[in-house]
Amino acid sequence: MKKFLLIFLLLIVSGVTYAQQYKSHKVAKGENVYRIAKRYNTTPEAIYKINPTAKEGISEGEILAIPVLSDQEYKIHVVEKGDTVYSLSKKYNISVETIYLLNPEADKGINLGQILNVGKIDKKNTTRLDDNKEGGKDAVLDSLKTIPEKQKIIRYITHKVKKKETLYSIAKNYKITVEDIKKNNKRLYSEQIRKKDKLRIPVFASESTGSEPAKILTDSRLSTTTRYTIKPKDTKYSIARRHGITINELEQLNPNINSEFPVGMQITVPTSVFVSLKDAVQPGFELYQVKPKETIFRILRRTGISSDSLFKMNPYLREGLKAGMVITIPKDTLAISKSLSKEKYVDLGKNLYNFSPKKIAVMLPFGLDTLNFEARKETEGYLKSKQSLRIALDLYSGILIAIDSAKTRGITTELTVFDTQKNNNTEYVKGLIAENDFKNTDAIIGPLYQNNAEIVASQLKKYNTPIFSPASRKESELYNNIFQTRPTNEILQDKIISFVEKDSTSKNIVIIVQQGAKYEEVKKKLVAKFPDAKIAKIEEGNYLYEVRLNKVLDKNKPNWVFLESDDVAMISNVIPLLNAKAESHKITLFTTDKNNAFDDDNIKNEHLSKLHMHYPSVDKEFDNKEEEITPFIERYKKQYGSDPNKWAIRGFDIAYDILMRLGTSDNIYNAAFDGTTEYVKNKFNYSKKLLGGYSNQAAYLVKFDDELKLSVVE
Repeated sequence: MKKFLLIFLLLIVSGVTYAQQYKSHKVAKGENVYRIAKRYNTTPEAIYKINPTAKEGISEGEILAIPVLSDQEYKIHVVEKGDTVYSLSKKYNISVETIYLLNPEADKGINLGQILNVGKIDKKNTTRLDDNKEGGKDAVLDSLKTIPEKQKIIRYITHKVKKKETLYSIAKNYKITVEDIKKNNKRLYSEQIRKKDKLRIPVFASESTGSEPAKILTDSRLSTTTRYTIKPKDTKYSIARRHGITINELEQLNPNINSEFPVGMQITVPTSVFVSLKDAVQPGFELYQVKPKETIFRILRRTGISSDSLFKMNPYLREGLKAGMVITIPKDTLAISKSLSKEKYVDLGKNLYNFSPKKIAVMLPFGLDTLNFEARKETEGYLKSKQSLRIALDLYSGILIAIDSAKTRGITTELTVFDTQKNNNTEYVKGLIAENDFKNTDAIIGPLYQNNAEIVASQLKKYNTPIFSPASRKESELYNNIFQTRPTNEILQDKIISFVEKDSTSKNIVIIVQQGAKYEEVKKKLVAKFPDAKIAKIEEGNYLYEVRLNKVLDKNKPNWVFLESDDVAMISNVIPLLNAKAESHKITLFTTDKNNAFDDDNIKNEHLSKLHMHYPSVDKEFDNKEEEITPFIERYKKQYGSDPNKWAIRGFDIAYDILMRLGTSDNIYNAAFDGTTEYVKNKFNYSKKLLGGYSNQAAYLVKFDDELKLSVVE
């Protein structure tokens, strides 16, 4: 009943009103909104409300208005390996209780990368917006707003930088501001000017009537625009950068530009041309051309640099990454990073840069319409008997922990929950979608049933909203926006068959398959992969005689035996026979599907352990309890008073993976191919199918060791 109450947490809304105060904050290098919020003991949402443009990212030197309740600021600490609340209390000379008071979420445990308040900062001469003498906080807030440019640019002058010239001296000479020059030469926001650089100097209408120096009026280099013929390997980005403008400005000059950007087409560009990209690269850096389908996260992973460094070197990337772009990266980082590509799993948390709030929807069959809340016993009985409801509640409990955990990494979530009620609920599900706005939803977890998931995918394909199916193994060949988080049966089969195939040369492969059409397909698959395998003859009733088994076993070779069945009687007949033969033969047992029949009380785990049975698994399995203890499990037990089952763990792993991928990219599709991720007991490696959406190719291969222990083979 305790878990059931989780559904209603989002319905509780409380509001408290305070006399709001504000402070101005200048963004320092490496800061993000979450860190700033921690420093002033506020929330990212509160900062976004006052500074809406911050959702698109913030840059070094930018001024933000910070809503605060007092003048106090706080030190922050990013949790590192080996940190504990006690060690941090000693390091910052504060009590453990103070850390818990400043960071209530730390009561559930701390994680690597989590940002904590670790004490107060001594007061300095900071500016509180309320104290501004020119109209108070409203005046200061107004001063932070972007003021539209009133001056009209009528033409541009190309200025060649001379020795010892500075931006200030050039601006003074032309009676404009340094900002005017930077706005029209955007590379100068991240680069210093050098001798012989060519700058675009704007000439404003208000200055062209007589206040302009005479030398400017007679300058032979005066020009507006000219025509340019597109060459091979040209991109919008390379042309825009060469002429000192943005891609948007290039498109404004060419509103009817062909989207295919064909070689030979003529377009309009500013007359001024800067030095070539290659010549402009500073020592210690090199140029890199972005490949098709490459993401910012992939570049960060390949180079090993931070997102802040990449954006500083290439400010244009904030407008979006496109194939063909030429960007600047530190020299030789690609060669150094080759060793990084050998890592088995990707840690997305190391390359988070998109800290805008994520809009996540959960669609699960809670079945609230069938519950009688007045009859407690009846409700509890229903909860125990309804498997789909128990799975939904467990998934949801794990999702809530994932959202809480992601928040400690700076990723905040706007969560909306919908009750899909039951399977094949077409009209009801369509009604949910029609009555709610999903246009800006980043991802939907659910529905549980594949039929409902495909209904949601079909209704939301116009927005290309990604749908993450949490449980179904069925693949959809209709919709490109479905992510199958659970590997299909075919993927699981291929996992173990591939493992055996790698080392089958000196082995005696034996195939024992249940009779009937259900297992005919897997039998054909095994025979096709192992044409020399020996097939044991199964009698009617799925019974194997010892004499039949003797004919297919080999005393002189290791015997690798595939057993494919969901018949308890057959499995309880075959496994004891194999176990007895293991005294005189080398036998290892394999199955492509360890179904519930293998867990029946008639099947002894001692036999499976002796035969070292191997099988593919969706989730990681351990019998060693010490290996199972993770921060998630500790937090779950503390919050719910019980150990999480596989569905609660699955809910956590799916949701946390989605949030981490969204934190490393502009959308989930750009982050879909960023390698294999692993969390508590699930891993994810998405692949786009030719027809349909994305399937998870990542599965485990588990085996029984001696002494009844389970271990992961790969």
